[in-house]
Amino acid sequence: MREPKDIRLFFALWPDAVLRCSLQDAADSIRLTTAARRVPTGNLHLTLHFIGNVYFDDMACMRRQACKVDAAAFQLNIDRQGFFRKPRVAWLGCSETPDALAALQQQLGARLQTCGYRPETRPYHPHITIARKVESSDDHADFAPLSWRVDNFALVEVQPGANGVQYRVVESWPLH
Repeated sequence: MREPKDIRLFFALWPDAVLRCSLQDAADSIRLTTAARRVPTGNLHLTLHFIGNVYFDDMACMRRQACKVDAAAFQLNIDRQGFFRKPRVAWLGCSETPDALAALQQQLGARLQTCGYRPETRPYHPHITIARKVESSDDHADFAPLSWRVDNFALVEVQPGANGVQYRVVESWPLH
């Protein structure tokens, strides 16, 4: 049996409180099946890399590598919604992925490889998960596009709780 690891992590774009409330309003405008489990407002984010369970030494390596990321700040327009059938996830996202977001995601993934992380091989589809266990979703929700000035990225810890998981920002790094 494998020894349990110390901490569960991911890297993400982490919205401020005002944008988080706007994202929740947009998510609430989307009709979902009654069995769907909506993501709590405090957990809304856009994942760059899901790391999973790691040892503290691995986390320290990843923090050192994140400090070396040299990427530009950018504007992200959240203007569409969607539904991934197989994982049964409803999401909010952008019609066009900014080049700076793709560059940040790729550079961070390359740096994390020095810590033993293997980046996802599937194409990157940036999105904000708004609900899980979704059977179906509106084709068109009526929400005003949201503009997000992204000027940092974060390392986030997944903390289990009585009512599901909670996310806690461990550290964040500025974009220039």
